[in-house]
Amino acid sequence: MSQIYYELDCSALMCYFEVRINDVCVFSLNVDGQAAMDIPINGGILEKGEHNIEIRVLPLPGSLELHKEAFVRYKVIEYDVSFGDFKYIQQFENFQTSPAQTGIPFIIHNSVFMANVSYKLDAWQNGVDLKDVSFNIKDALISEYEKMINSLTDENYNDFIGKFKKKEKNNAIAMYLNQDESQSRIAALVDDLKTGFKVMPIANDSYVEYSAHNKLATLKRMNRMPAFYFENSETREEIVLDVRFCTLKGKTELEVI
Repeated sequence: MSQIYYELDCSALMCYFEVRINDVCVFSLNVDGQAAMDIPINGGILEKGEHNIEIRVLPLPGSLELHKEAFVRYKVIEYDVSFGDFKYIQQFENFQTSPAQTGIPFIIHNSVFMANVSYKLDAWQNGVDLKDVSFNIKDALISEYEKMINSLTDENYNDFIGKFKKKEKNNAIAMYLNQDESQSRIAALVDDLKTGFKVMPIANDSYVEYSAHNKLATLKRMNRMPAFYFENSETREEIVLDVRFCTLKGKTELEVI
């Protein structure tokens, strides 16, 4: 069975930008200068077929307007990784966001590509609209984050890892990871937590961000970074986890997916 893998070959200048696949954020970054990167996007591809890419370009934190030269340029590259290396198949055409304009604080660019993946993920497509639920979504998210924070504070790492079971299963399928590779992802994070990184409390001014057409929700800080993060006071490094929750049809609880 072929293993088809997609990346965005992307460059950005003087902006905060998000990459959304089917309205799910797969990457975000503040670029105070210029940067180029290859962004894997299989995590946003649920199955074979047509998929939407949305690039959102916003001012850097502390600014109300886009830098006059702000832009994001990208192209989709398709590879076959069936045999362990990246075999180039094709490139979809280049796209670039429109020029920044005075008085318009954001740019949105949409494009479409056909993904030829052989898998089908059981994920957020089975979730309910979280804007229609009867409970307070922010309070519920904070409660879920605090459960994870308590597990880490108590060094109950198995409980923490268990929260990500479905998410990591889907990641393994989409990224073609074997069992050892999949398990090492969370194990590497736990190792970091044991060697100087401390989980930080959820900020009071965090806000809810919806995605996947309101089937996913997460908390963000005012700098647009995930509210669930870790700091190393000695090295001044930060690890962020973009943890997104949904409520599956027929259920009432939130779960990481």
